[in-house]
Amino acid sequence: MVSMKHLRILGNISAAMLLVFAIACGPSLTLTDVDYAQPMESVASPDQNGNVQDVRLGIRFNVTDLNIKERGEGSSLPEEVRFIRSRDGYYFVTAPGFRNVYVFEVEERALDLKTVIRVSGAGLANPAFNQRSPYIQLVDGDVEYRLTKDGLAN
Repeated sequence: MVSMKHLRILGNISAAMLLVFAIACGPSLTLTDVDYAQPMESVASPDQNGNVQDVRLGIRFNVTDLNIKERGEGSSLPEEVRFIRSRDGYYFVTAPGFRNVYVFEVEERALDLKTVIRVSGAGLANPAFNQRSPYIQLVDGDVEYRLTKDGLAN
């Protein structure tokens, strides 16, 4: 004869097995070898609020805090901001007058600073990014830098 206690235990075991089966059979799909590379750099002028946008690529972000970090509180915004996305999905951002290149990782509705790469003591005069897989190339006049998400490449 089956007691209520045994029915309860059997019911709990059945529920646990159903939960494990449902989790194991849930949707699972990973697309690999994705190349996020942006073939050409974007050049955008900040608006009065510090927002830059590339409509073609569907990205908009604010550079006010970045400008404060680079130039200090109360400094004017750069006339243009240059950015490019690497094949791994990292954004490289700089501007004329900046001494650094800022590497950002994409988060949910955010760009999270991963690395700051010091490239010029005096500030960049006329920086330009190029996609040179596996690197991002930064050219400033006659000087060329090879960048990765972790810093300067050898």
